[in-house]
Amino acid sequence: MSQRFFKSSPEVYEAVLSSLDAAWGFPKDGFAHCFLPLEHAPKLGGFAYLAIQSEDADMEPASSMLPQLLASGQVIEVAVEEYRAALPEV
Repeated sequence: MSQRFFKSSPEVYEAVLSSLDAAWGFPKDGFAHCFLPLEHAPKLGGFAYLAIQSEDADMEPASSMLPQLLASGQVIEVAVEEYRAALPEV
């Protein structure tokens, strides 16, 4: 499975999470959200980071929302290295 990596402001992160949770019927299958809630998301430099399976990014409504978010600059696609740099040290 391949992944895509993104960063956004915390406000955009929460808005997208809320929209996708509602669209995909979360909570379900023992999960509260479709991806990590903001308090558990990697953060660096004022951005919240997200790793998402490519297949999930291709599902509606994510596949319709993502191009608009990228075009507006509200979400920025990043390389795996930048995402990993935002992960907390263990």
